Amino acid sequence: MKQQLSAISRQKKAGKITIGCFPLYPPLEIFAAMGLLPIVLWNLKESIENLSESDRHIQNYACGISRELVQFVLSDTGNYLDCLFSYNACDTLRNLPEIIASSNRDAGYDIPMFRMHLPQVNRTQTNPGEYIKNEMLQLILDIENAFGVKFSTHKFQQTVEIYAKMRSLCMNAENLVAKKMLSFSNFCRLVHSGYFLPVEEQITNLKQLIASAERRSIKKGADVLISGIMPPPIHVMHAMEKAGLTVVANDIASLRRSYGYSPKITDDPGEYAVDYYANRFPCSTMLYQSDERLKTFMDLVDASGAQGVIFLGEKFCEYEYFEFPYLEKQIKDKGIPVLQLEFGVDDIQNTEAYSTRVEAFAELLV
Repeated sequence: MKQQLSAISRQKKAGKITIGCFPLYPPLEIFAAMGLLPIVLWNLKESIENLSESDRHIQNYACGISRELVQFVLSDTGNYLDCLFSYNACDTLRNLPEIIASSNRDAGYDIPMFRMHLPQVNRTQTNPGEYIKNEMLQLILDIENAFGVKFSTHKFQQTVEIYAKMRSLCMNAENLVAKKMLSFSNFCRLVHSGYFLPVEEQITNLKQLIASAERRSIKKGADVLISGIMPPPIHVMHAMEKAGLTVVANDIASLRRSYGYSPKITDDPGEYAVDYYANRFPCSTMLYQSDERLKTFMDLVDASGAQGVIFLGEKFCEYEYFEFPYLEKQIKDKGIPVLQLEFGVDDIQNTEAYSTRVEAFAELLV
């Protein structure tokens, strides 16, 4: 993580305005087109030493993602951020902006905070398109007023094209993982490190990763699909690889759900946002995608040919746990074994238990 913070520091010295974004699916292209460096505040476990600041504000039965996010923003690492952006997703994360703003004011550190409301309505019954367009226009205006920057439709179209290229490279790299030419752990590390980098550097790193791909000699095992808000911790990924499991597809929120769809190339930020939030890869945190998500997930299981499915539960994430029982039944009805693993802020204390369960599941599949 020191490498990522160093990269942010380098960008700030070059005059970049850093904007911390949460949850996972902010309108990155708009920020980048206006000269801001968007930093997706996700998978922050390695960047924090404790939760002392977060525990003053967030209950210990909230998910680790929210607790680590608040700790990052309110501790010294938060000084890397010039402003924050958030939109409404799960019940926990949608309430964090007020907590963060109040705490920052008390500490004499009052940075701009931008928000967008994303209607969680069924698109077949109500069309929120015009509302979303207005939200985008207001967001652009707020950023212009806060930092004296100007929005350019030409620059925006270029940025949309660049992000589409980055997402396409992510899909290419994911396919190489399925072909046993890249390790899943290295792939995850590179994608998540990109959250702290300009998109141009993400593209460079992805190209280098893809160019270095080669067929690996691994223990004979089975093909699995993994699903969850977060990928497994690194020691669990290593246990999967040691057991010979190949991740032939993933339904991870910070992976496939993030880069699985790119909006059509346009110079209109409103049209871009409507397209992105209407057609993006379904996620359990987007309630309006609930029906579509179930079908998309089962189609992914079928298309991947996975011999087993591993659900990675984020402790206290009610959105995922509402789905798991139904999805598990659908998968088992197809004769495909399922493993559920749950992770929280203290998962590092249970390394061997996770490894044992992964090894046993791998033996079941072969």
